[in-house]
Amino acid sequence: MSRALALIDGNSFYCSCERVFDPKLSGVPVIVLSNNDGCAIARTAEAKALGIRMGEPYFKIRDLCRRQRVRVFSSNYALYGDMSARANTVYRQFARDVEVYSIDESFLDLSDVRERDRIALARDLRSTVRRWTGLPTCVGIGPTKTLAKLANHIAKSIPELGGVCDLSDEAERAAWMVGISVGEVWGIGRASLARLTAMGVDTVADLRDLDPRPARASLTVVGERIIHELRGRSCLPLEIVPARRKGCAVTRSFSTCD
Repeated sequence: MSRALALIDGNSFYCSCERVFDPKLSGVPVIVLSNNDGCAIARTAEAKALGIRMGEPYFKIRDLCRRQRVRVFSSNYALYGDMSARANTVYRQFARDVEVYSIDESFLDLSDVRERDRIALARDLRSTVRRWTGLPTCVGIGPTKTLAKLANHIAKSIPELGGVCDLSDEAERAAWMVGISVGEVWGIGRASLARLTAMGVDTVADLRDLDPRPARASLTVVGERIIHELRGRSCLPLEIVPARRKGCAVTRSFSTCD
């Protein structure tokens, strides 16, 4: 069978955890703040629609939150960690090998699942997680980690897909790549994006088609690996990438400066 990895993550994870324990928050704009209530680090779709950006200092949006009746929560990492553990317990019922990449993201090895059955399994996985934990999720599937992450982005962006996208088919993923900004690729940060833009690389397809060896001079070995991964060649086995403490940064903000 062909190699297949799935990336499953919680939608607006911290906010979704708060909603699990207070169903009245359903349909209400919700944000969760960072340490010391400095910045918005999680936002529901309703909060995003109000123009609240990721990382925006709370003092700048306090009045907006009051006017629009946004529910604001201080971060509760004990709760989020417990909910993450519960979700991963479910994941392990569906896949033998699971890498907990961050508090709200995990990679699953679905290589032993027939290709025609993977979307159905991913949908079953999403519904089981929702039923057992109350958490909404999206699933992206691909032959490499980078493609699984890209598929997850597509699953989140296109409601008609029902929260699941499979990029196992080469022709299908090629069709998606021409319409997605290169900035959405996992591992492409601001500095790399600026260099790629200067090189005329605008879409994921443009990046995939770069010659990997010259690209290494501009993007380092990381960029070279990304290109290979976008072509379906795995460079990042499950055990290589360690778990990250996503969302645990210490942030501070000040309303005025002297």
